[in-house]
Amino acid sequence: MSGATPAAADGDPVSRETDSRLRRLFQRRQIGVLLGFLLLFGLIAASRPDLFFSWDSFSSILSRLLRQAAPYVIIGIGMTYLMIGGEFDLSVGSMYGVAGLSFAMLLTDYRLTVPAALLAVLVIGAAVGLANGVVVTKVGIPSLITTIGMMSILRGVAYMLTAGGSQQTPDDLALLELFGGSITVAGVEITYMVFWMFGLLIVFGLVLQKTRFGHHVYATGDDQSAADRSGIDTDRIKIANFVITGIVAAFAGVVAIAYYGSMFGSAGRGFELLIIAAVVIGGTNLFGGEGSISGMFLGSLVIAVIPVLLVLNNMSVDIQETLTGAVIIGAVMVDILLRD
Repeated sequence: MSGATPAAADGDPVSRETDSRLRRLFQRRQIGVLLGFLLLFGLIAASRPDLFFSWDSFSSILSRLLRQAAPYVIIGIGMTYLMIGGEFDLSVGSMYGVAGLSFAMLLTDYRLTVPAALLAVLVIGAAVGLANGVVVTKVGIPSLITTIGMMSILRGVAYMLTAGGSQQTPDDLALLELFGGSITVAGVEITYMVFWMFGLLIVFGLVLQKTRFGHHVYATGDDQSAADRSGIDTDRIKIANFVITGIVAAFAGVVAIAYYGSMFGSAGRGFELLIIAAVVIGGTNLFGGEGSISGMFLGSLVIAVIPVLLVLNNMSVDIQETLTGAVIIGAVMVDILLRD
């Protein structure tokens, strides 16, 4: 497809330059995603204007939105690395649930300290990621099949840990506040998981954009054969991405149960599709080689605002999956059109 429309091509240089400038603007996926988020947020304002008449009501919506988005963003960091590198992981939702439940069990039943329980859970997440990575790269089983199998295994473990009930965190551990507490800033309740979210965004965003490892992640997803020929150990890069994904999924489960205080065996079910949707909406190429942490963050806000919009309008959240599916298809179509 030509970089300019026929009209612009036949016109004067100013028209061609304007068309080119507009095309570059619309190709900036993050701007489009931000506009999409603002549109959805505007629907909340239009459908429930009463909630915007007071700062208390507005701050409550903002707090709920950030709290809803935080686990998607934290797990989405790892998924972004994976998808840029040409793979993905469907076991992250189950890993989230197992991690939160294991953390609570280690604190309650085994009386571990918070740091020890956290370390143990992160090691579990890393081990799961390592297993996924080794099976995909060394055994040669596609990540779709590998992580579906791991998703099923971990979900079974989650149900075994709860035995049909739930796991609760103890009430007498002050250190839990570091992960599950909250503060109020200008009338907005901000949970510590939101601070963790932004901290991880900054760190992993810098690693992806500014380090040799980050450049190798892009090279691996863009053209693995060429990356191999240039001396990049692409298997090591992919395994590292799976390990990162397992760790951040486990950490998301920890901060979630620390905040909510309890978790069921079904926790995190369906997260994998929502997070992949957030990553794709944020501009990551489904085939690897392109993407960004900042785009994933904006995509997560789009995914998070949908249930907030539905709940505030007394609509069933059951249609969230339908809306999310439509958003995914739309995002992929836009992605294909912009790359054509």
